[in-house]
Amino acid sequence: MPRVIIYLDLGLRFALSAVLFALLGYWVDSKLSISPVGLIAGVLFGAVAGFINLYHNVMRLTRQESAGSRKTKSNGPQTTR
Repeated sequence: MPRVIIYLDLGLRFALSAVLFALLGYWVDSKLSISPVGLIAGVLFGAVAGFINLYHNVMRLTRQESAGSRKTKSNGPQTTR
């Protein structure tokens, strides 16, 4: 999978998390008449959840890339004849 798609996926997950929890907070505000507490709490919770997900995925990708580069270095440069 090209890297651009991977990083685009990470960004969309972060944004989608914040938007979905904001909508949930807006819905809670309308049901409980506590505007804008639910919306603010939803945006904050969604942003934090999205950031945690982003952090874990970036760390996983970093580990995979460093393991791949170590494997390539141990095999040495490949030549084709």
